[in-house]
Amino acid sequence: MWRFTSATLRERTTSNHSNRVVKSLICSTTKGKRFQHGHALAVQLDYYMSPQFAGVASALVNNSYGSKGLDISFLPTCPVGTEQANVRRHQDANPGGTTVGTVEQNIFIPTLAADPSLKTTAVAAMLAQSPLCIASLKDPLAGSLKIGAHEDTVELMKRIFPSHEVVASPRSSKNTDLTSGELGAIQAYTTTEVPALRRLLGHDPVVTPLEGLGGATLGYGQVVFAADECLLQGDKRAVVQAFCEATFDGWASAIRHPEQAAEMVKEAKQMLGLDDESNDHWYPSAEFEVEMLQKCDDLVKGTFAGDRYGVIHAERWSAANDWLLKGSSSSNKNFGLDSDLWQPPKNLLHGNILARKTLQDAKLSAHSFEQTHGRKPSLAVVTVGDLKRYTHGERRLQIYSDSSNSWFSKTSTGKANGFDVQEINLDAYTTTDELLSQLYALRHVDGIQLMWPLPNHIDSAMVYSAIDVAKDVDGIHYIGQCEIGNKGAYPPVTPAAAIALMEEFDVEVEGKRVLVIGRSPIVGSPIAHMLREKGGAVTVAHSQVKEETLKQLVGEAEVIVTCAGLPGVIKAEWIKGAEVINVGTTFDKEIDSLVSDVDGDIAKYASRYSPVPGGIGPLSAPTLFKNVVQAAWDQMSTTGLVLDNGWERQPDRLRKTYTFNSYTEALEAAKKVDELSTAMDHHANMTFTHKCVDGVDLEMEFFTFEAKRITQKDYDTAHAVDMLLGM
Repeated sequence: MWRFTSATLRERTTSNHSNRVVKSLICSTTKGKRFQHGHALAVQLDYYMSPQFAGVASALVNNSYGSKGLDISFLPTCPVGTEQANVRRHQDANPGGTTVGTVEQNIFIPTLAADPSLKTTAVAAMLAQSPLCIASLKDPLAGSLKIGAHEDTVELMKRIFPSHEVVASPRSSKNTDLTSGELGAIQAYTTTEVPALRRLLGHDPVVTPLEGLGGATLGYGQVVFAADECLLQGDKRAVVQAFCEATFDGWASAIRHPEQAAEMVKEAKQMLGLDDESNDHWYPSAEFEVEMLQKCDDLVKGTFAGDRYGVIHAERWSAANDWLLKGSSSSNKNFGLDSDLWQPPKNLLHGNILARKTLQDAKLSAHSFEQTHGRKPSLAVVTVGDLKRYTHGERRLQIYSDSSNSWFSKTSTGKANGFDVQEINLDAYTTTDELLSQLYALRHVDGIQLMWPLPNHIDSAMVYSAIDVAKDVDGIHYIGQCEIGNKGAYPPVTPAAAIALMEEFDVEVEGKRVLVIGRSPIVGSPIAHMLREKGGAVTVAHSQVKEETLKQLVGEAEVIVTCAGLPGVIKAEWIKGAEVINVGTTFDKEIDSLVSDVDGDIAKYASRYSPVPGGIGPLSAPTLFKNVVQAAWDQMSTTGLVLDNGWERQPDRLRKTYTFNSYTEALEAAKKVDELSTAMDHHANMTFTHKCVDGVDLEMEFFTFEAKRITQKDYDTAHAVDMLLGM
């Protein structure tokens, strides 16, 4: 067993700015408690020290465990599937200490169910999902293959691949067994064997992720668990919390500095006196090790909730348990999980968990759409020039998200979730007519997102009006559509995300004083409209409001929605117990982090608030794709739809019939409409039908010839005609 104390570890620090940001991510659940005499903590990892334990390595090298008063030791690597037994054995032999371990949920739960005497319980997870897959040289779904699996997952593989032969095979030679033809496929991990095979073969192997395949729900990866007696109230429970704090603090550093973290993994091996495992799925290069670590980083980021990494969502945990135990866990909610020890504070309105559910729902709907219509839902994203607020997009993607769920990687996010995404980047000198031509050409996509703001020389009103309302997945026409009775209009993405978060956490606005700070056409104004619709007494402020006035408005508000995008525009001490939704964020390069519009300790003055990061931001991309897939379904089914105001919506036009008592009345109405149409520069096609004693029908159609589809201009003119005729 390898033992370390604070005396045997040297200090290592990253930059002051990075340290400040990393430490701010993890709430000190043990309130800075240091165990004065060094509390013995033994750790059983389920594999050799490697990039999948970069958070542990970082905490070890930086003496984070020692600084919390933990006298940490590491148990020898054990045979696969025996991690819980080792933890139980060590805890029984050392009852005065604390013992924790790590293992996949798909191993932990069946093992515990089979032997409850192990008395171990999960508290956190390093990876949001298992990276388990099979790697092969041909499609495993195209024919029968011989699959080599680790000894502890043979039964799992047999269940997922009932038509294939599954055999136990050694870990050390798996890649060689595949490339030599000894095996047709191997159990692999997307974080390890897959990048090694790519280098060995010179191309990507066929990778079949197991999560979701045939309904498989494997749950979390690298679950942190402890002996049950260590989770009773008292010092031992605090020790487990301190271990989680240091470990996920280490992961926060590894996410920001992957190259440095890869070096720390090597250093941790040296400190433990370990050599690399003798196997054929490691590639001897620093670039390979950094790639592995970054793939692990992406999975760690998926566990972020509120103010910390490593959070297990009880609903997801239970869903995986049901599949792993074939439904027998349904009567035992949260079987094998302590759902309280490592969770964000109750006053945080965090959006990560809701975001993952929203995107998963959109993915399932996209898959159903493809099965039904033979194509994927599609999105076109049009950007003119460089958007200043996206200057740090790549860094934000690295720190806060991954390429399968990010506003800054819409193409890869779409691909990962069943959507076709086309990103069109136009020069800043693009003219209004050139932009209109691009928009009119997008006839075959389901959704269009025209990024805001546009260069000053572009006629914004004209180009946004040219976007087909049926494809307006960014909700630029939302308010106007609501006013003319189109209840199916797609809401603006960020405002819809904010409302969804408020509904998730039961933030009530009806009858309350609500302050919205910001008035942009894509965020502030739509949010104010939505909150009014929900019964709030809404006041809209903005950056030009005098500070004293703003201070008074903030102090009087019961719910505050900040969307100015101006750091420090609000002082935390102005807030008097309100619930605060932080929408406006800015990336501060100096501290390498997102900051909100609120300056100061918001937790001290707000009753509840959405954190930055981890509040509204994670919901943006999922909400966009939710709108896209809904638009795809709608466009396949809404021909002939009659809106609340009587206008019939066809694929390329709006149509409505007005009935008058006589030709004279119909002609007078047509003349008024002609004058209105001339003023609005958008004329109707009009047809008269005489029906004898039943009067005269005047049928009107609006369509935009250049676009060959309905645009906002058609809706606006139709609404104006209704108002003119009083019908």
